[in-house]
Amino acid sequence: MRMQLNPWKSDQERISLLDASIRAQVKQRGLYYIRILALLSALYWVVSCLVYGAVYKRSRMVHNALLQIIDLDHGPVGQNITNSVLQIPPALELPRWQLLDRDFDGQLSEVREWVRKHGWGAIVINPGASQRLQQADINYSPKQAITVIHNTGRQPIITVSYLAPALTNAVTRAIYQFTLTHLESLRSQPQLLASNPQLLSTLVQSPISYTSEDVGLFSFSLSPIICIFGFLVGLVMMIEALIQWKMTTLDFFLKVKHWQVWLASFGLVTLWAVFVAMHSALAVAAFQGPQYSSHALPFTVGRFFALWFNIAITLAALGMWLCNWYLVLSPEFFGVPTLITVISNVASLMTDVDLAPHFFRWFRIQPFNNGSMLFQYILSGSYPRIALNVSILLGEWAAMSVILFATTWVRQTTLLLGIADNAGWLRGSIFFHSDIPYYKDVLPVVHKAASFPFEPRRTRSFVISESTGETASLKEGNLGV
Repeated sequence: MRMQLNPWKSDQERISLLDASIRAQVKQRGLYYIRILALLSALYWVVSCLVYGAVYKRSRMVHNALLQIIDLDHGPVGQNITNSVLQIPPALELPRWQLLDRDFDGQLSEVREWVRKHGWGAIVINPGASQRLQQADINYSPKQAITVIHNTGRQPIITVSYLAPALTNAVTRAIYQFTLTHLESLRSQPQLLASNPQLLSTLVQSPISYTSEDVGLFSFSLSPIICIFGFLVGLVMMIEALIQWKMTTLDFFLKVKHWQVWLASFGLVTLWAVFVAMHSALAVAAFQGPQYSSHALPFTVGRFFALWFNIAITLAALGMWLCNWYLVLSPEFFGVPTLITVISNVASLMTDVDLAPHFFRWFRIQPFNNGSMLFQYILSGSYPRIALNVSILLGEWAAMSVILFATTWVRQTTLLLGIADNAGWLRGSIFFHSDIPYYKDVLPVVHKAASFPFEPRRTRSFVISESTGETASLKEGNLGV
């Protein structure tokens, strides 16, 4: 006969949540969740301070960024513009200015290369600007006087939000002051311009102007979020795999040798990071195309594999770090290392370490920070710090792998001794459930077996020969034990 289940009828047989028989359990679990709520409340303020503190303070610490003024003209125009920029009053919300006293062989291309590799941006008075102004004719172009260069490849959010506007405001102010001075000189020689009203209008309204360039090539539409999103999605996928590894490997930890458990854990984290990184690199290629638009370097096969390796080692370092925590913590504390790790790494991408309070200087070793610097270099060729970034990421991955050897031993030992269960709950927790006996309950047996760990195994004849007196009898089968 086919059985038919009636969920409503079955529910009628269940007890109420307010039933006296489960009142103690309800109270116990209620207090537990209140404790968790208190923990998460404190944790919320910790991670909020990491994000809001770093992001808010960056607007008050723009003065830590250094912009350059470069005079390739060495004439009246260059001297006037340089003095005007260097006389800008300092403020917390404005970058500092430095006169870069280098010749660059008079080549604007060398200045571009220097800013791309080392700087945030620069105002360059082009070579021959004063001479072209003095010999101005109908073909004179004011925009040939100054070039404003900024580098989005170093940190696109900071550059676009603070430094590019500061460069524009500074050069506009300097040009305005120069125009006023130049008008005075025009009044003393009106006969030179009377025959050319159009040129006079140009020299009066705008004797010099500027063009703006981004040498960083990281100003495409996805640039502010491409690192954050790619790394964050990859890390969430890593977290899911790590929790599954913790929850589903009880038999594995109980039966397999420790060094092989460590090797399997190491391999899982590393290979999973490689797999996730492949999808992240493919996503970058898919959403921007092989040429990666006109605002970035061409997306070649070599850059794809470099990006793949970069994302993989970044996620592997963070995966090892979180795996160590998950193996030794009970589930109620999973959120502590997870939130602090995720939020602090995301915060490190939303600002530059130089524009953060001194407390946040530890962001320099964050995997996301170093991974994003490599990410931006691969796609733009800007601000190369390859050796530093790769060594930090590989060092963190190697260090966490060594620590993983210890945490897998702790996990295996606590399971075998009945201290923790499969999920990680410790004995004494209301959620603890394990069929493995607690080691203290079998301690006398363990001590008896371990009293002489190096004693040779006794044979039957040896045991009999030690038995003396009336307590030993072969005939009766009494061997004195």
